[in-house]
Amino acid sequence: MDKKINILSISIFFLLSIFCGCTSAKTPLTIKKPPVTSFVKVFNTIEISSCKDKKDIRCPIGTRTSVGSGIAAFIVKDKMTVLTSGHVCEIIVTEAIDKYTQSIQVLDHQNTLHQAWPILVSHGNGIGSVDACVLWVPTLTTKKVKISRKSPQVGEELYYIGAPAGIYHPPTVLILKGIFSGKIDASSALVSFPAKGGSSGSGVLNNNNEIVGLVWGVNSSFEHATLITNHKAFMLFIRLAKSKLIE
Repeated sequence: MDKKINILSISIFFLLSIFCGCTSAKTPLTIKKPPVTSFVKVFNTIEISSCKDKKDIRCPIGTRTSVGSGIAAFIVKDKMTVLTSGHVCEIIVTEAIDKYTQSIQVLDHQNTLHQAWPILVSHGNGIGSVDACVLWVPTLTTKKVKISRKSPQVGEELYYIGAPAGIYHPPTVLILKGIFSGKIDASSALVSFPAKGGSSGSGVLNNNNEIVGLVWGVNSSFEHATLITNHKAFMLFIRLAKSKLIE
């Protein structure tokens, strides 16, 4: 009896070994050395001091701040530049506002604020203009991330480093993965990232840790349908920014 049980046990073990060996799933690839210290949180502050008509509700006296994400990017060698979304850099000012001041700052991984100045701002229009902005941040000291010359392919895994809902605890920043689903139009493409307000301006990276675009929009009813910049149009924007930086 004991002999039969031993033989059966060995047989079961042998079969399980074969079965498990044939059906085991591949371990998902880990992102190696993501450039998390290159992330910055962007603060755009507008202070409205006077209105053309004090009763006009389109002119709220006081200070308002919006936040977004950004990444230090290598555009030219001798200047520290940050990429973010165009709508993060600019605040729409209505005709009702008489006097106001605007200031942009970035918060780095050391929890230090730096003053920033827009060099080039554009907005997505569906025909080739992308929602993007280049900031010059002379006091920021961090690694600048390279920009990929190669467009992502449908089915390729991408990730972004960002602050959805403003979540950022320096030096820890959220890293979120998604699958590139394809181009929408000449300005935008779609990725299955989870995203939320505050994600705008996040650098989208491939598995070589190169920037392939920027997050700029999310579907409010399904937060895994995220809009990023079309790579071809994004590269045209980068070339224009480079020309302005070396003038």
